[in-house]
Amino acid sequence: MGRLTRGQGQLFYEFHLDDVVPADHLVRRIDAVLDLGWIHQELAPFYGKSGRPSIDPELMIRMLLVGYVFAIRSERRICAEVRVNLAYRWLCRLSIEDTIPDHSVFSRARHERFRESEVLRRVFERVVATCIAAGLVGGEAFSIDASLIRADVDQTRRVPGEGAVEWPKPEEASRAIREYLAALDEARATEDGGDGSDGGSDRKPPNRSR
Repeated sequence: MGRLTRGQGQLFYEFHLDDVVPADHLVRRIDAVLDLGWIHQELAPFYGKSGRPSIDPELMIRMLLVGYVFAIRSERRICAEVRVNLAYRWLCRLSIEDTIPDHSVFSRARHERFRESEVLRRVFERVVATCIAAGLVGGEAFSIDASLIRADVDQTRRVPGEGAVEWPKPEEASRAIREYLAALDEARATEDGGDGSDGGSDRKPPNRSR
């Protein structure tokens, strides 16, 4: 009968996140089709020149993509899952030591900066449309490993992965994204015990971070 060794831990560790993500994992197939180099330029007008550095918009999009693909319908849960799931960290370009944004900071970044514009939704649609075009995700079903989860139903229900799937056209991502972001807002309101507006829609942040 083997026993765990409980001696003094190592002082230094060598750990490569890329080594622990399987070659056939869905996140690798998604990352292979993603080209997000345009995001910073697209969203630059919504960022100020001073203030504290904000969440990287590319990180926001990658975390939202994790939530969309793996049917995580809460910003709180997205942040929690990215914190503990190595494959999600890898897709988000985070190291094992990188700090994950708090769900409240993530939510404020998504709402306050882009409150009067739908640019973040349009950017997210473009990213998801790329994945749809590659046959990795769909607008009415989430691809998870070799199985499918129907959106808006019990996550325990599965459709066999061998069956032919009629993926929606990339331009049909718009409705699916609106519904997904609305689900995040609803979850936020439920978790906060309020309307999810952080004090009302008329309140503006005191300083726009860069």
